[in-house]
Amino acid sequence: MPDQHAEERTAHLLELLSRQQFASIDDMQRATGASAPTIRRDLAQLEKRGLVRRVRGGASLTTSSSTLDEAFELRRKRNAREKGAIALAASKLIDPPSSLLLNDGSTTLALAEELVSQAQPLWVATSALNLGERLASVSTIEVVVIGGALRGSSFGTSGPLATAALSQITVDTTFLGCDGIDLELGPRYNSLLDAEVAAAMARQGRRVVVLADGSKVGQRSRAGSIDWSAVDVLVTNQLDPEWQEHLRDADVEVIAV
Repeated sequence: MPDQHAEERTAHLLELLSRQQFASIDDMQRATGASAPTIRRDLAQLEKRGLVRRVRGGASLTTSSSTLDEAFELRRKRNAREKGAIALAASKLIDPPSSLLLNDGSTTLALAEELVSQAQPLWVATSALNLGERLASVSTIEVVVIGGALRGSSFGTSGPLATAALSQITVDTTFLGCDGIDLELGPRYNSLLDAEVAAAMARQGRRVVVLADGSKVGQRSRAGSIDWSAVDVLVTNQLDPEWQEHLRDADVEVIAV
């Protein structure tokens, strides 16, 4: 029988590595709560599968497209049920025909899958090639893919070309996945480039909705993009009363699934 906890850890490790070129053992311990020996055992298994390259003090993702596809699928499976519930709740905030912005990530991909299943008339711009490809399979959804520097490990674009293109777009709702949410600081990202894209998208949405499963709660990550004052709605599956009270004071609607 597969070790569910090990699968959860490895998916979390791959998600962390997708957002930064290198992660140290300390980074991975903070992200997973596992011990250093456990992390090293997980990395050894991932290296055998060709998904990561271990280097002194940590690891990075491999660059082969086939292994990156497998790595994304593993990240996508992490908390898949929770992400699906979050996606369904988020879709109910959309009143077609609407215009949307979506950044890259496994939770926004879950939302894209939900939108595809509903096949409502929508206009969607996204910084994620895999989201764009999936959404474009439905004739009722008009899709714009934001250009920029492409990171193969997450299929997302970023950089000055991406933020310049986003500045020309105004939409009804921006949906943002994230790497963590902090009670005081707001949504957080492991990459400064991802944080820049998220901030640019937030500026162009009349409403901003953050999607975060329970594993992201309390994860400060490296970079901020927007604070809670820029967020209208948080959709999550797990939030304690202290957080709910704090966000209510910040005029953030919390939808718990």
